[in-house]
Parts: sequence; C-alpha cells; structure tokens
Amino acid sequence: MTQHGPGADVIRTLYDYSYWAHRQVWACIAQLTDAQFTRDFDWSHGSIHAQVVHTMGAEWIWFERLRGGWPRAMLAPADYPTRDAVRARWDEIEADVRAYLATLDDAQLVENVHYRSTKGDAHVNVMWEILLHVVNHGTDHRAQIMAALNQMGAPTVEQDFIFFLRARGGGS
Repeated sequence: MTQHGPGADVIRTLYDYSYWAHRQVWACIAQLTDAQFTRDFDWSHGSIHAQVVHTMGAEWIWFERLRGGWPRAMLAPADYPTRDAVRARWDEIEADVRAYLATLDDAQLVENVHYRSTKGDAHVNVMWEILLHVVNHGTDHRAQIMAALNQMGAPTVEQDFIFFLRARGGGS
C-alpha cells in the first residue's frame, strides 16, 4: 500500500481474485436450467440473470467513467437474454478491464476522477476508491447469487479471497 491507498499491483491482484471468483460462481450458474437462471427472487435485482447482468454492467459503467465517459444507463438483461450472450459480453468487459489495469501505475491510483452518475449528478473520487468499489460490488452480488443458488438447492462454491490465494499457490 502506498501512503494514500493500495498500489497498482494490489489492485491487479484484487481484480485477478474477482474474476476468479466470478468464474467459480459462473460454473454453478452454468448448471442451472433456463427457468432457474431467470427465476425471479423478490429482492435485489430479481433473477440470477439480472444479478449477473447488473454486476457486469457495473464494471462496464465504472471503467467507462474512468476513461472520461458518461454512460447514461446500465446494461439491460433483455440485451443479454442467454447465458452465452452474458458470458460473451462479460469476457469482452474483462479483457477491456484487464487491459486498462495493465497500464496503471501507483501515481495514477491517487488521482481524482471526476464523473457523472447516470442521472447526470457530478461526483469525484480517488481512482483507487472506485477500483476497490467495483471489486467489492462484485463480491456483494456474487454473495446474493450464491444465496439464490442455495435457495434453489443448486451447488455453490467457495469464493473467498483466501481460496483464490491457495488456488494460485499462495498458502496452504
């Protein structure tokens, strides 16, 4: 960690973890029937389908903002009606995010980022705060997805950071 926040290598490690965890949970989602994938739960974003699109959409919108863009709306589940469509778009977003993160250095992480919400409200945050928010947001929605999977009796997986470290050979 730098004096003002985590370094670029820490950020990249957290994104490696987040994408590893997304894929762990995705392996469970892939086993669902279409009816289970689109089943409405009366909380958060509703279906697992909607949760997944919301999660990938949040990554997309935040990285658009980091590049100076002003997305006016989140991605819509109707635009990604199947798991294959979701997976293809999320793979594109992941590749884009990883390319962006590869260019970052510690000095950039402490710069202010001025951006607008989808409603047009102006905000400012330090870059590392936004980057950590995106990882934390993904963790929150993966947990919600895991709860929905559990309610349906579908298999679930470990997705904690320590399991990622162990999987990549960093601990026992």
